[in-house]
Amino acid sequence: MLVQHPESVAIVALVDGELLAVRQPRPGAPEPTLELPSGKLEPGETALEAARRELAEECGVAASGWREVGTFWAVPAYSTELVHVVEALGPLADAVGTPDDDEELEVERIPVDRALDLLSDAVSLAALALWRSRT
Repeated sequence: MLVQHPESVAIVALVDGELLAVRQPRPGAPEPTLELPSGKLEPGETALEAARRELAEECGVAASGWREVGTFWAVPAYSTELVHVVEALGPLADAVGTPDDDEELEVERIPVDRALDLLSDAVSLAALALWRSRT
């Protein structure tokens, strides 16, 4: 069965040399996962618009600029989800955003050089690897 899933965005955002990440419970994981800020594109929304919205909602920050890093298929064997990887360029400023009602988020800063060991979902790991290969 093919899961019809909207496109999504994963955001690489650095603050003082550390990577912004969110810890949140996921139904398929026994404990909260540590992920890059991310989310689905709303109908008619571009990847950059979704990145702006998600970074504000999940982390309470806004970027002064953006760079589109690339895209990849999350799990093409059973899903139509295309992931856009976007880098938030600094400096980052405070922004007003409200997480979705079903989100329980805890924002963390993690060392970039330890991110592959600390992030715990495949989309975040793939997005980080793509970003590293293009910086």
